Amino acid sequence: MSTSASHSGRQPRNVRGSTGFRRHKLHRPEAELTGTMPMSAEMVDRLFWRAGFGPTSADRARWTGKTLNAAVDWLLGTPAAYSGSPGTDQGAPLDPTGNDSDLVLAWVDQMNRSINPFVERLTFFWHQHWANSRESVSPPQLLMTQTQLFRKYADLANNPEANFQDMAYAVTIDPSMLRYLTGELNVRGAPNENYAREFMELFTLGVTNAAGQPNYSQTDVEQLAKALSGWQIDDTDPNNVYSYFTQSRWYDGPKLVFGQFANLTAEGAVKLVLSQESHPGFIVNALWNEFIVSPPDAATLKTLTRIYATSGMQIKPLMRAILLHPLLFESLDEPNMVKPPVVYVVGALRAMGLQITDTTASDYLDGMGELPYFPPTVAGWEGGLSWLNTDTALARFNFISALLQKVNITDVPGETAAHAHARAYAAVGSPWLAPATQEAIKRFATTAESSTPENRINRQTALRALILAGPDAQVM
Repeated sequence: MSTSASHSGRQPRNVRGSTGFRRHKLHRPEAELTGTMPMSAEMVDRLFWRAGFGPTSADRARWTGKTLNAAVDWLLGTPAAYSGSPGTDQGAPLDPTGNDSDLVLAWVDQMNRSINPFVERLTFFWHQHWANSRESVSPPQLLMTQTQLFRKYADLANNPEANFQDMAYAVTIDPSMLRYLTGELNVRGAPNENYAREFMELFTLGVTNAAGQPNYSQTDVEQLAKALSGWQIDDTDPNNVYSYFTQSRWYDGPKLVFGQFANLTAEGAVKLVLSQESHPGFIVNALWNEFIVSPPDAATLKTLTRIYATSGMQIKPLMRAILLHPLLFESLDEPNMVKPPVVYVVGALRAMGLQITDTTASDYLDGMGELPYFPPTVAGWEGGLSWLNTDTALARFNFISALLQKVNITDVPGETAAHAHARAYAAVGSPWLAPATQEAIKRFATTAESSTPENRINRQTALRALILAGPDAQVM
């Protein structure tokens, strides 16, 4: 499998776009925001979109007026748990090992039912970061086990001292990664360089440092591959797949990596790569770009890398600093981050109070360009403005139309245009809409035909579609 020759490092997924949306201004500049200040409803919405899948009405009611510190501590300190019953496909239990659609749906269902959405949101970030694809990995249980591994490093309540170094080693010898990047073929006398290259280029260092100098050489790739040799997979029982080390398949001898001679094992190789000067800034930027659009200034980057390095590469203190940063709340009157398809889909399900009952979510995620377990390359998804083009925008609108067919929208005899608008807005979670958009939707409610029960139901359906699938709904 060809891996990295064609790409030159992962780019930031979240790109500022010109949305043209306007909203009332914050009462205080972003620079003055602190964790001890009470949050406005707009801040609650922003936090739960960026660190989850959008706020429910209950979230908004609970956290408006509370401090940002309290909300962030709840997100980082509440363990993974799920409400309700697991989703189904046409009444049958989901079978993630039986078909790939159910594999995707089972995870979307967990996102949808998550009590603390941050855990699943960060789990999905790790899946994007350490991208594996079902197209190259079999059996599917390997990917399910890997997702559970990522969840361990996202559930910061149950694993408060989770650190990137431990995760990096765990992923390195994880059966799914060994299969995806052909690490199981990496043996003494025939080193396979796929994972060694991607480990440095995409997962830990980047191609070049801040000065534009290479972070590693081809020699480093070759020698690192030798250190990573010797790992195999036992998949005799698909439900109990595991990796194991075979001494005779490992290159037992000195390796020259970053100018240092040592008889490195896989664990030692991981530690050596993560000790490089470029690593802290690389992972800080990767996490920052997932949640915040504007890049960190030099002082912020220095502070965040210090937090990461001095904590022993712990994830929780770094995530707390990012989620408390004022730039998370920049441009509240003009949202500047495009919702990734997974966030858009799960957010719509949660806003409408719907469960997984068929393949609608997986079908449309495919059309939107972000199907979990199926990244286009080892670099994951590009993200940002690339999420919106003619085809994917149509898929988003059609997805909302498909969801609305699942809702029992009743007629309200004599319902006025104003009441119809208010009912539709409340029914879909009262999301952010620019004032101009609100006025346009209200005008539609006034002009839409409403003389018969069918007309009024159609008007109500159209109002909900305009709110959930219009341009304003695409940003957060």
